[in-house]
Amino acid sequence: MMEFVLKDEKATLEFGAKLAQIINESDNAALEFHLQGELGAGKTTLVRGILSALGWNGSVKSPTYTICEEYELNQFLVLHIDLYRTEVDEDIDMLELNREHKNKKLIFIEWPEKLHGKRLCNIRIKLLHQNNSRKVELIGDTILIEKLINLNL
Repeated sequence: MMEFVLKDEKATLEFGAKLAQIINESDNAALEFHLQGELGAGKTTLVRGILSALGWNGSVKSPTYTICEEYELNQFLVLHIDLYRTEVDEDIDMLELNREHKNKKLIFIEWPEKLHGKRLCNIRIKLLHQNNSRKVELIGDTILIEKLINLNL
């Protein structure tokens, strides 16, 4: 596990850019990130930082009401999912998370607790309120986390 503090929104966006760097360098056909944290913890801000660094120029909105926001950019299909309002497994099944795609697939799932452990992730990112900053805990693929450490997080 790796822990560090993000002091503000700018730091969260910069962390997203560093994640984008290791995503770009990864040979994995699909990467899945589970994002945990209370409302307003910065989950969507983090995804915004990642997408921006990957070349997305449009807006990135929270999928709280739409459940899934899809982005096609460069060599990636990006699914940004918020399970906060889902109630049953059928809501999750309709997202077809395992569908094949010609590009690399990135999946970001907010509120992964609703999956009841049914999906594995490459990295779990937990964002915790800590005064005016955010404490971040990373758990998962040690190779990806070591690459982040080497980027001087």
